[in-house]
Amino acid sequence: MSGHTSYIIFTVLSQMAVGALIAMLIADFLAKSKEDAKFFETGAWVCVPVVVVGLIAMLSHEARPFLAMMTMNNHLATSWLSREVLALTLFVILAVVYTALWVCESEYGSLRGIISKIPVISALIPALVKIFMPLRKIVGVLAAVMGFVVYLYASATSYMMYTMPAWNQPTTLLFFIVTTLLAGVTAVAAVLSVKYLMKKEAGKSFTTFLWATTGIGVAMVVLLAVAVYANITMLPIASTEMAKMAQLATLEDMLHGEHATFLWLRVVIGIGLVLVCLVGLALALIKKSMSTAAILAIAVFVFAFIGELLGRTVFFGSIVPLSEVMPHFLSIV
Repeated sequence: MSGHTSYIIFTVLSQMAVGALIAMLIADFLAKSKEDAKFFETGAWVCVPVVVVGLIAMLSHEARPFLAMMTMNNHLATSWLSREVLALTLFVILAVVYTALWVCESEYGSLRGIISKIPVISALIPALVKIFMPLRKIVGVLAAVMGFVVYLYASATSYMMYTMPAWNQPTTLLFFIVTTLLAGVTAVAAVLSVKYLMKKEAGKSFTTFLWATTGIGVAMVVLLAVAVYANITMLPIASTEMAKMAQLATLEDMLHGEHATFLWLRVVIGIGLVLVCLVGLALALIKKSMSTAAILAIAVFVFAFIGELLGRTVFFGSIVPLSEVMPHFLSIV
C-alpha cells in the first residue's frame, strides 16, 4: 500500500471511529428502554472494526509494524507522534470495553447467544458485564474525551510541522474535527437506518437520534466550508519567504494541479450533496416519514465519507515540504 493511501485510510478511519463512539454515547443517553437499547446496539459494531481497519492500513506501510509502534511510544516527552500513538492506544482500549458492554449485554447484546454456547466464558462474561454495566456511560465519556480531545489534538499537532508549511495551519485541526463528527456520527446513523429499513420498527429515540445527527451534520458542513475557504486564503500568507514558496506551490497543486479535481469534487460531494441530503433529512423528520429519513441518512454518510476521502487525498497529495523548495529558494537568494 502506498504511503499516501495508507495515511489517508488511517486518518479518516481512526477519526471516524472516534465519531462513531460519540454517536453511540449519544444513543446511550437517548435510550429510555430496553427496546431502544436493543435497536441502538447494532450501531456499537461500527467503532472498533473501523479503527482496526485503519490501524491495519497504517501498519501495512511499515516494514516492521509492531517494532515501529513500540519505538513511537519511546519519545512521549518530545514527540507529538508518540503522543498520538499513545492516545489512540488508550482510546482503542476504552472503545473495546465500551463496545463489549453493548454487544455482550445479557438481554439485547448481539453476542449473548454465542457467549452462552462457549462453556469457558458462558458464566464469566455475563458476570463481568453485569458488574460493569452501570459504568458503561462513564467508560463511553472517557473514551470520547480520549478520542475527541486528546487523540484528535495530538494527531493534528503531529502534522502541523514547520517543515510542512501548508499543514502548519489551524485548518488542519478543523479538517480532522469535521471527519470525526461528520463521517463518524453519520456512519452510525446509516447503520441504524439500514436496520430500520429492514425491520420497519424503532422508537422515538431513533427519531431524536436522527435529529441530533442532522444538527451535527449541518454544523460540520458549515465548519468544513469555512475551513476550505480559510485554508485557500491562508496559504498565500507565511512567516518566511521559503515557507511562502512551499505554501504557494501547495495551493497551485490544489487549485490548478493534479489534485484540483479532488478538491472541487470534495466541495460538490462533501459539502453540496451532503447539505442537500441533510435538508431533505430534516424535512422528512418533520413530516415523520421515517423510511425517507432513513434513506437520506444513509445518503448523507455515503457522500460525507466520499468527501472526506477526497479531502484527505488533497491534504496528503498536494503538500509541498520545505525541502522541495529549498534548492530553488537558495538559487534565487
